[in-house]
Amino acid sequence: PWALLLLGCHLGVLAFLAKKWQRASIMQKATTMTREWMQNTYVGTCNKLKLSPEYVMFTMFVSNFVGIAFARTLHYQFYCWYFHSLPMMHWITTMKYSSDSTVLRVALILNTVFILAVEYAFNVYPATKFSSAMLQISHAFLLLRILQSDVPTMIVHDGITKGAKKR
Repeated sequence: PWALLLLGCHLGVLAFLAKKWQRASIMQKATTMTREWMQNTYVGTCNKLKLSPEYVMFTMFVSNFVGIAFARTLHYQFYCWYFHSLPMMHWITTMKYSSDSTVLRVALILNTVFILAVEYAFNVYPATKFSSAMLQISHAFLLLRILQSDVPTMIVHDGITKGAKKR
């Protein structure tokens, strides 16, 4: 029963995020042709559509993280699967607070604390109740932030870049 509940939650969260990612991709400042391409009905714009690196990395990192967050057991070697993605996921989920400096400072402090908590949890051997609780709380915090955060944008190229800064 517990394994089935975890599997159901895992699939449910991935389905929710997939819908969110698809909606964000389609509803960007894109043309009708781009929307049709995303719905597989138009072939001519494939060379004009580019996903931003942030969008690609975020979707891949979050997909991997959701699998880890709902894993029945975690082994120490699993940490190498996602330790490098934690700062990026925390940062992107903080971006919506960038206009309020006080909230941003608190969010950045919390991000650092939770990243260090995951580090601590995986560096305690053998695992203790405290280290396991720290890991679960850190995962829950990040998962909730991911679910409520905006998706990094998609860029449409028509000779100019829309929605992104020129480099």
